Amino acid sequence: MASNSVEQLVLDSIEARQDELFHILRDLIRVNSENFVSRGNEAACAEVVCEMYQRLGLKTEVYFPDDYLAGNPDYLPGRGTDARPNVGGVYAGTEGKRSVMLAAHMDTVPIGDLDTWTTDPLGGEVRDGRIYGRGSGDNKFGIASGAFLIRILRDLQIRLKQNVVLSAYCDEEFGGGNGSIASCVKYPCDMYINLDGGNSDREVWTCALGGQLLRAEIAAREPQDSAALVLDGLNAIRRRVEAFGKRRSDELQAHRFYRNSDMQRSALRILSFHCGEAGTNLAGGSLEFVFYTVSGRQEIESELARMQEEIVRELDGMQIDFSAFIPASRYFEYICADETDPSLRLLLDCASEVEGKTIRPAGACLTDYFLYLKHGSPQSVTYGILRDFKLPGGAHQPDEFVECRDLIHCTKALALYLLRWCGYERGSD
Repeated sequence: MASNSVEQLVLDSIEARQDELFHILRDLIRVNSENFVSRGNEAACAEVVCEMYQRLGLKTEVYFPDDYLAGNPDYLPGRGTDARPNVGGVYAGTEGKRSVMLAAHMDTVPIGDLDTWTTDPLGGEVRDGRIYGRGSGDNKFGIASGAFLIRILRDLQIRLKQNVVLSAYCDEEFGGGNGSIASCVKYPCDMYINLDGGNSDREVWTCALGGQLLRAEIAAREPQDSAALVLDGLNAIRRRVEAFGKRRSDELQAHRFYRNSDMQRSALRILSFHCGEAGTNLAGGSLEFVFYTVSGRQEIESELARMQEEIVRELDGMQIDFSAFIPASRYFEYICADETDPSLRLLLDCASEVEGKTIRPAGACLTDYFLYLKHGSPQSVTYGILRDFKLPGGAHQPDEFVECRDLIHCTKALALYLLRWCGYERGSD
């Protein structure tokens, strides 16, 4: 797969020293960095990452997203990112005319019920060719890969000509995004590789899916001794929401990246349907749903506004109050990169060489990828190895894990990319 002896030397070193890579990831898994929406545990992980970057000789800074997002229209309040840190580490190239960022988020979803785990969620156990633990795939492997690569290059006295920025950002889960926006604002780069992605087909994501999590709350105007009225009101909303979801499914089916995909099949998901509680309040209820789209934001918001007006009129006749859908996440915008761009094609080629098969461009799920395209550079991709959410041991699941061989392959592909995109020279630091 290598085109010259230097590339082969790097790839052989990654293979020979793979236990070091696993050790870095295990150390990161052992630090709890759960995200609880309005607060998070990223600070302890940031300390570990900061020390790691400093040992590599990178110009390192721990900073808070809110210090860089004043007036930014995509800033999401209520996330506590005035006290949840990002970490940036800059490797200065010998020429330094261009910069590429390797980005990965530190935060994880909550561990959940320990009884559903057969391994220690903060243990980083290596077993049967897998590394287990919360955040192993989503997304601490990306932090580990970037740091390990810089260590390899320094030990081999290979100097990259262009700059590399390692970014470990906060608050990605549950529709965050302030951390990723701030990483773009603080570190403008020509190319961004968001390592928060991947699946069994080893796709490189060049298209960001749009969508949002929304909540509808209703209340009968008179006290109720039965849940029947509120149930009728919620079903009236549900019928319109499902029709809205059918339109989203149809448009995804017509899209070359999303046709017959999990995203197309799940273009609308009703996440909760709650109707009062016996013995307490039977006059209220709520419905929460998430949708995926490849339509523009203005078009979707106009459609939602019309749907809300129809629902208000119908529920008014039922003596039920409803005003509007309440956002329960940021709005994810549909946006695509130019997959024919040489920088993007280079990553596809490097990944294909390592995997020994053609790696194709594909569409992402709801991720911070659109923020890197919007606030970073149109030369942005998402690439990685996390397992699909619906698979046992996948992202957000109990016994989350990554395959060791996949981690090595991803790291090798990134190594080839950095050598070819940045250029290099041999010699001591």
